[in-house]
Amino acid sequence: MTLDASQQRAVELILEANVGVVTGGPGTGKTYCLGAALDQLDARGVVYRLASPTGKAARRIFESTGRAASTVHRLLEYSPRHGGFLRGPEFPIEADVVIVDEASMLDIELASALTRACQGRTRLIFVGDKDQLPPVGPGRFFGDLIDEGLVPIARLTTLHRSAAESWVATQSREINAGRLPDLAPRRDFRWLEREGRDAAVDAVVELATGGRLAAAVGLTEHQVIVPQNVGPAGTGLLNGRIQELSTPADAPSWKVGGASGERQTARLGDRVIQTRNNYQLNGGEGVMNGEIGVVVSVERDELVVRFESGGPDDVHVTYSPADARDLGLAYALTCHKMQGSETPWAVVLVHSTHTRMLSRCWLYTACTRAREGVVIVGDRTGLERAVRNSGDRKRNSSLAVRLREEAS
Repeated sequence: MTLDASQQRAVELILEANVGVVTGGPGTGKTYCLGAALDQLDARGVVYRLASPTGKAARRIFESTGRAASTVHRLLEYSPRHGGFLRGPEFPIEADVVIVDEASMLDIELASALTRACQGRTRLIFVGDKDQLPPVGPGRFFGDLIDEGLVPIARLTTLHRSAAESWVATQSREINAGRLPDLAPRRDFRWLEREGRDAAVDAVVELATGGRLAAAVGLTEHQVIVPQNVGPAGTGLLNGRIQELSTPADAPSWKVGGASGERQTARLGDRVIQTRNNYQLNGGEGVMNGEIGVVVSVERDELVVRFESGGPDDVHVTYSPADARDLGLAYALTCHKMQGSETPWAVVLVHSTHTRMLSRCWLYTACTRAREGVVIVGDRTGLERAVRNSGDRKRNSSLAVRLREEAS
């Protein structure tokens, strides 16, 4: 593929900038530009480290570029015993350049720790989509860097030929501009309008469990994405409904959850998610927040989950009852849990019952988790509310002010 002007700018920035930002939406070539830049860094013998805020996103870097990547926490060598990062000004990261993908997920505290650990000759490059949800933690580091414009920025804007035919790539731009997306059915999109909340939930369950609707849409591997955890249309209810139709009620099971949410029952064959970083699991390799797997063994004293590794072999991780408190059902997830991840199809619930949680940024992030297609289920009131509401990007952080002070 020939680089357009904005992509060439992005590659040059990755190769040369002391601190720089590459940003662009789906289909604009962020991953391709990163791969092209890494080829040149390899040819020059440059020592670089690749990282991302989540383990899932780090694995995606490996899958797309063939280069090893880690979480930012692992790059900074988080130590549970010391209760903090080992890497810092006195023990900096040893690399010519550190490149962080999915940088919109960096909160102020993690970004601060990262910058303190990059000393001397180490350059720092942030790659991400500025229009995604801000991080769960405090601040809006990536957005503030871009808004203030005090570091070099490469903005990718041109859609590739294949992306120009994609509903996700084209209509995510409409959503981001505050306009309703095209709701006409096509091979990679369906709009299933359901006025009643219960009818919307029923439709999502039927899609997720391979019912008639799933066959009609041509739905393949997918992830249900919901605005909130609690309530009559939250992930808690949906996970329970989908589990009932996905695994036998008498299958071997364990109690999971409780550390960061309500207790749940995980059965043999259930889809589960790791909800907190655990660096002791998997022989010390750890299992990171957001990793999704399947329960493959349930014994009295241990539970085994199979996780995709991104390599030729999957990883089987053994859990104790205490470790299992960091697992939860993963048939339906919130958008924040899906950040840094992709799914072939996204089934997105957008209903007016979630009015307080719906926003343009949320809808944009949920839809752009999909590689192949999107199904939106809900009512027009909820969809219009999501597209109109742009208020969730505001954060009361002093970073922007301090950047201006430094510039002056």
